[in-house]
Amino acid sequence: MTAAVRAVGRARRAKHGEEGTVSVFVLVLVVALMVVAGLVVDGGRAVNGRAAAMDAAEQAARAGANQVDLATLRATGEARLDPAAAQAVAVDYLVASGYDAARITATADAAQVTVTVRDDIPTTLLSLIFIRSFEVEGVATARAALGIADEITGAP
Repeated sequence: MTAAVRAVGRARRAKHGEEGTVSVFVLVLVVALMVVAGLVVDGGRAVNGRAAAMDAAEQAARAGANQVDLATLRATGEARLDPAAAQAVAVDYLVASGYDAARITATADAAQVTVTVRDDIPTTLLSLIFIRSFEVEGVATARAALGIADEITGAP
């Protein structure tokens, strides 16, 4: 056998020994890119869902803070909340907005209303790696106030 024939045989064996290497590399790369795309797409949805939950909690707390005890206000000039009414209005607002009543917590006293709402944001791409949803939470507190002079530091 000549040296040229041996060299061709070695080149063929070396070439066949690496077959499939590129396929495995491409498969791993595609999976990694899908995970990154899932983090971008579904992560964005989770951020938007959290912002929506925060906004809904803020609006519900404001609605609850509007439930002023009118008898106390008229008698003393002090803005005190009716805790039962404030809590009920806050929960009703969130239920009317489409949130599950079981995932809403509203507490109120004579001074303030605190609302917590939780929601699940379903995933699209991350469900391919068995992450089905993200849980988001919005928390807000509001209180009754008369005017803005006492509410803003440094107001005239």
